[in-house]
Amino acid sequence: MTGRAMNIRAVKHAKKKRQLLLWRMGWAVVGVIALAAVGYVVWEVVRPKPGQSLPLQSRTHIQLGDKHEPYNSDPPTSGAHAGAVSEGFYSEPLPDENLVHNLEHGYIVISYNCAGLAGDECRRLETQIRNVIDNNGEKLIAVPRPTLDTQIALTSWGRLYKLESFDEAKVVEFIKDFRNKAPEPDAP
Repeated sequence: MTGRAMNIRAVKHAKKKRQLLLWRMGWAVVGVIALAAVGYVVWEVVRPKPGQSLPLQSRTHIQLGDKHEPYNSDPPTSGAHAGAVSEGFYSEPLPDENLVHNLEHGYIVISYNCAGLAGDECRRLETQIRNVIDNNGEKLIAVPRPTLDTQIALTSWGRLYKLESFDEAKVVEFIKDFRNKAPEPDAP
């Protein structure tokens, strides 16, 4: 075999080796991406979720003011309920029966208590809550709850998360985890 033929053969061999290496690297990248995607999905399923899960109560529809079984949490996360209310920020407390109906439709209710806060601190808290509502879309209700034993309580259907003080990251995480996780998520 001549030197030229050997040189051509060596070039072809090097080219095949390079193609094989590129092919293997491509599949390695695909494998890493697939592994990362599977890991993310598994983490989303098994990671601890904020708040506590509560036993679900009856989904009985009632008229506002009708007697019903007492709620098993304060604020309630399920149970008998009356007509729903519009999303948004409220400056006066609303009946639990209305708020529970919204929870059944996949809403998140942000209850807050300004007891122990000076006037400016309460306005600051209300502004922080309004900003969360404005920046995180629909199906959010904020309502004062003077009987609340913490400063903030987040509720969704069957879930309660109490916070001693406002923490935007924790509030937003709860909204992302539990909004529309309810028996009637497609209801307005």
